[in-house]
Amino acid sequence: MMSLTGEISNYIKEGLIEKGYEICFKKLMDDSESSEALSGLAMLSMVCGNHTEAQWYLEKTSMDMNFYMDSELLLRINNIEIKKKWDNYRRLRNQHELKRMAETASLCCGDVLEIGCANGDLSVFIACHGSKLYGIDIDPVAIDIARHKVANLGIETCYFQIGNGYKLQFNDNMFDTVVVAEVLEHVNDPKRIVEEAFRVCKPGGTIIISVPSGYSIPDLDHHNIFNRKLIEGLIYSTTGCSIKWNSKVPSEWIMGTIVKPSVDNYKDQKYDIQSFFLPQPYIIPTSNSLVSVIITTFNRKDYIAETIQSIFDQTYKNIEVIVVDDGSIISPEDELLPYSNDIKYIYKENGGKSSALNEGIKYAHGEYIWVFDDDDVALPLKLEVQLKRFQLNPKLGMVHTRSIDFNDLTGEVIRIHDLSPVKSSLNMKMLMRGCFVHGPTVLFKKSCLVELEGWDTQLIRAQDYDFWLRLARHYDMEYLPAPTVRYRVHTGDRGSLDAPVSYNEIVTKTAKYEQIIFSNLYSTVPINMIYKDEFDSDNITLMIEAFIERATVYAARGLLHEAKLDMKIARDNSIGYGYPCFSAEAIQNIHKLAGAAVNNNWEDHELVSSIYELVNMITGRK
Repeated sequence: MMSLTGEISNYIKEGLIEKGYEICFKKLMDDSESSEALSGLAMLSMVCGNHTEAQWYLEKTSMDMNFYMDSELLLRINNIEIKKKWDNYRRLRNQHELKRMAETASLCCGDVLEIGCANGDLSVFIACHGSKLYGIDIDPVAIDIARHKVANLGIETCYFQIGNGYKLQFNDNMFDTVVVAEVLEHVNDPKRIVEEAFRVCKPGGTIIISVPSGYSIPDLDHHNIFNRKLIEGLIYSTTGCSIKWNSKVPSEWIMGTIVKPSVDNYKDQKYDIQSFFLPQPYIIPTSNSLVSVIITTFNRKDYIAETIQSIFDQTYKNIEVIVVDDGSIISPEDELLPYSNDIKYIYKENGGKSSALNEGIKYAHGEYIWVFDDDDVALPLKLEVQLKRFQLNPKLGMVHTRSIDFNDLTGEVIRIHDLSPVKSSLNMKMLMRGCFVHGPTVLFKKSCLVELEGWDTQLIRAQDYDFWLRLARHYDMEYLPAPTVRYRVHTGDRGSLDAPVSYNEIVTKTAKYEQIIFSNLYSTVPINMIYKDEFDSDNITLMIEAFIERATVYAARGLLHEAKLDMKIARDNSIGYGYPCFSAEAIQNIHKLAGAAVNNNWEDHELVSSIYELVNMITGRK
């Protein structure tokens, strides 16, 4: 009798990738640690181009797979054309797609069925908002990518299985929310999908439908083109219900919700929904450490109750909450009254956010610190998923994540703070280019404060940026591509009593304080501590390029004196070492500086001269 791994090998050779996945998944439902299933999935992942998943399966299986690796199978594994079929599952999402996902997730509650979950990107948003997510898709390759995606993020409330939206394997009235996002345009019979979604939704539950608006997203795989009128007709003819349109999604899509009518005397049945779905490939160990949450507040009482409630709604419960009132004239005590037995409230004279944070740290007993603003909202999984990163890597000093920026007046999602497109690791060199860390998302070890000595009280703005730059000198930092915070954008004042910052002044005032930070860095942090790899390499050209890059960073911040010093070093050493062959990035930086010098009419002759000589080197080289 042929082994399962042998069957998979044959299916791959016959081009029946999906069939191979199906029998592996069936085996996993019976035995989640089946070595044969893991070996088969390793081969399938290699063929499909899912290298991270393949590596994991290979490390977990105890089978010797060399027996199955004949030339025909190896040709399949190396076939780029096969891999291209699933490239779309591996691409990064653009801002408009992420905004749509954030808006969709905010509408979900309870047990959520996502029909056509694809690679799990929307699933992550839904789970992070606190729902239990069950995703189905007709493509098993997508299902396996989704399984590993949520496991890697530390999310334990997402489950996936192969499923056909035409005929769902679930009983009537099983789910609180059913999501049909970007599905109806792909199928031959949209009505059957809507009928099934309506059937499995509980009375009083919600069905969420979204499709591209007209021809806004051209795609050869689209079978149908929709507008609002067509969707309204489809929904009414199928369910007898109307659809309520959502105007907050980007214009490329139309999205609406249908509420399934309530039924008199309806009794909610309890189902073991999880038994229908594949087990997670792995679970990251959790922590039981105390987390100290520090909230500083000054004359901003309107949002603080919602902020605190979102902290107590965390799935991770070992927390203490410290509220530092930085001398508010408009007291938040009434808003804090319902939480008076659960928080530590400290009042102090106004001294600015840094002063308030330094005061709050004195009362913090936790191993980890979360500094949270008094007007933002935390998503329920925040602490749970971040603490797991420290379990995986004890060298980490801090973990930061995606956040969802939303308009306070309209509730509309403005942007998703997302570092996924940045391939480089986040270190001090990268942070010098800009503050890529969104402060409210950060969780860091309290032990870091031994090196950092708290927050700089001279800074009214950009205190967090200064803190991350100093932290990056001593500790590893990790970015987790999961949303954990809803960041409120409003026009209220910032700053302190003595140095208020209005909404219209935020950009200019922040730039001013960043100049202070960078001036201090220049005189206190040697360049080889920032550009460690370049100076550890003993490659003179890389060292010169480090000076050019730092000059570019400082010039962009208006710190021309520091830029001049670096460019002089770069010029002199370039001449002294025989006109080095610069990298493309260094050449771009030189051209940036030259362009800035012309456009801004820089008057510092020595700086301009250094730039001009370097331009001549790269343009005159033969």
